[in-house]
Amino acid sequence: MADWGWEYNPDADHVIGETPNLAFVAQVEARADELVRAAAALYLDGTAYQGQSAGVQEEVLPGGCSSI
Repeated sequence: MADWGWEYNPDADHVIGETPNLAFVAQVEARADELVRAAAALYLDGTAYQGQSAGVQEEVLPGGCSSI
């Protein structure tokens, strides 16, 4: 599982900017941690995985904003 992780891309400022809703940011980060654990369970040898990617998917969390 040490091979799996998540990060803001390209960085936190680009993704969340100066949002005042830190509770929502914490909720997003918690959900990202859940996804990392799920990926580690699904792809046990992540760095050696050669199959098709699950692709980009969307997660909608309460309190989020659909426009930037």
